[in-house]
Amino acid sequence: MSKRTLLKGVALFSPVILVALAVGGFMLSRGEQAREAEQEAAVHSPVRITLEDGLVTLTVDAAAQAASGIQVRALSATESTAGAAVYGTVMDLQPLADLSSRYAATKADLDAAKVAADTARAELDRTQTLYADVQNASLKTLQAARSASIAATAKIKSTQVSLDATVTAARQQYGATIAGWIASPASANLARLLDRRDVLLRVVFPGGQSGAAPALLKATGDGVAPFEARLVSASPQADPGIQGQAYYYRAATQLGAGARISARAPAGASAKAGVLVPAGAIVWYGGQPWAYVHTGKHTFQRRAVDARFAQDGDFFVADGFKPGDLVVVRGAQLLLSEESRAQGGNQPDND
Repeated sequence: MSKRTLLKGVALFSPVILVALAVGGFMLSRGEQAREAEQEAAVHSPVRITLEDGLVTLTVDAAAQAASGIQVRALSATESTAGAAVYGTVMDLQPLADLSSRYAATKADLDAAKVAADTARAELDRTQTLYADVQNASLKTLQAARSASIAATAKIKSTQVSLDATVTAARQQYGATIAGWIASPASANLARLLDRRDVLLRVVFPGGQSGAAPALLKATGDGVAPFEARLVSASPQADPGIQGQAYYYRAATQLGAGARISARAPAGASAKAGVLVPAGAIVWYGGQPWAYVHTGKHTFQRRAVDARFAQDGDFFVADGFKPGDLVVVRGAQLLLSEESRAQGGNQPDND
């Protein structure tokens, strides 16, 4: 083939090649645009999140609301029927039993020491009389009797110190009331504890709760029927797991040492006014309960719920909610999921 013929062929096919390249580039561009559109559609969320007065507010379009089946209920004014929830632990009574046994043994030693001291004193008096009566007793015998009396008196003092130390240890660990039970051998209250007819509870009242501890609590625990707990005294030792003032209560229930209990204190004479957030409105996030309030046609605000006043799954709240507020009672968990998805994070477990 001649060079001229080759050049003529190239010139003939060049337009065709250019057209093919142009069409291929156009198709590739259209494919990339389609993929980008699909990716944008995949990340699109029907929920928009804003922060209003420090509270998370969700804007949810009508289609998403309908798909989620969201239902709301208006809150009504009410008064608290019970006090704050408090929590406690069933105490291990082995240390109490050990202190009681130590006190009883030391008290027996003290009683024996007193008898021995009385005997030694009587022997000393008799020997002194004999020695004074024309030395009917030897000086050595008199000195021995005097030494025995002194030793018996010293034994009383040392045993009394041990007994007092046991009472002090009981007072530091359990308070004056239970220490008094230990020091009273005939104490029926101590006997009920040691015989496991009663359990000893350490109940902690949160630091923000004012007023004296109530004499009676309505308490619940796993695997047992609800029971009453009666106040014993303030606890000199705090609960390491709960901040607040600790008190000892006793209760006739069959709970093992270490079991956790919850209780509710009486509301008192002055009941608080507030609203009752229903159980269906509650979602758990970050370890505390929340509820969504329908604040506008497309807006929902997540508000914290005070967990201290739970009532059969519902929550009495005096702050943050008001009568007439519309809370989401169906679809709240879906709103939380959408909020988490919109934030690009993982939603905490719904405890």
